[in-house]
Amino acid sequence: MFLFAFVVKAHNEFNSTEPVKINGSYPDVLCTQPVIPKNELHRKTDDNFNSAEDRDLIDMLHRSLDIVLGSSSREMFNKIWSQTLTVPFFLIIVLFPLINFKSPTFFTKFNALGTVSVLYILTFILVKGIKWGIHMDTSLKIPEFQKTFPALTGTLALAYFIHNCILSIVRNQRHPENNGRDLSIAYVLVTATYVFVGIFFYICFPLPKNCIEDNLLNNFVNSDIMAFVARIFLFFQMVTVFPLLLFILRIQVLSLFFHSVYPSLKHVLVLNAILIVVCLVFATQLPQIGTIIRFSGALCGLVYVFTLPCVVYLLALRRHSSLTWPIVAIHVVVIVLGLLNFIAQFLILGQT
Repeated sequence: MFLFAFVVKAHNEFNSTEPVKINGSYPDVLCTQPVIPKNELHRKTDDNFNSAEDRDLIDMLHRSLDIVLGSSSREMFNKIWSQTLTVPFFLIIVLFPLINFKSPTFFTKFNALGTVSVLYILTFILVKGIKWGIHMDTSLKIPEFQKTFPALTGTLALAYFIHNCILSIVRNQRHPENNGRDLSIAYVLVTATYVFVGIFFYICFPLPKNCIEDNLLNNFVNSDIMAFVARIFLFFQMVTVFPLLLFILRIQVLSLFFHSVYPSLKHVLVLNAILIVVCLVFATQLPQIGTIIRFSGALCGLVYVFTLPCVVYLLALRRHSSLTWPIVAIHVVVIVLGLLNFIAQFLILGQT
């Protein structure tokens, strides 16, 4: 998405085809979702632009663009640079060489460069929020419970699953005695980042709250310079994070089957090729980051958070002849909760 938006912006600037902004009060934001009626969670605001007149204006702009450039030129660009059909394949050229390095130090130090991206995103959200001001209607009643809550529990399960990756990251620390301190600082900083971005962006977003996308940068027009730079930074951050995640997965898979984190370059290439194909399938067939996160979180959480710890603990008690039925029942309930969390993700498809 970030690379796609970068090239589209460059193409529009080069050809002078940047779309005209049609949201007068807040020209830097977009709403692609249907507006919730007035008697529901949020009222429709004057800043919304889902009216028939606005859609007619968009169609007129597209027709004008075809006249200026020629429809064939525009269609050719859309075929060559498609967010789901071609861009993922272009990304392989950039990412595949980076995921085959042997040294774990490369992945950890390379990923540290992503801190610059995080600092810019925080600054970007802060500046936009100050510019927009607070947009919260306290008279509206926000429901305390919704049937789509499994979307949150699936995402939270992924947050717990990341604990499984910690050992792979810190196993090569020069001073392992500082792991506790370093991890504590890391968790505090990550929590503060998520809380600030989530809460501040939500209360300041000037359009109806149901317009907020799972990727908040999708709420900004391509012509917004700060959003354009933010997409570049986030693309850079994804380039640094993706190799680290595949490195962690490589350690776990290859250690399990070959008892070595790097048995040979051939093994690493084959594994990485399989993982890249899986990523391509999701990028082209299901380009919805929110859905992917909650499903992967629920599945990985079921295995690593709810099931394996309980099973290992029960086996240890059995080995020491300390296993009792009440203990078994409690841990079975925990496993069932993880299973229900995963099943619930299917029940809310199309509702989030």
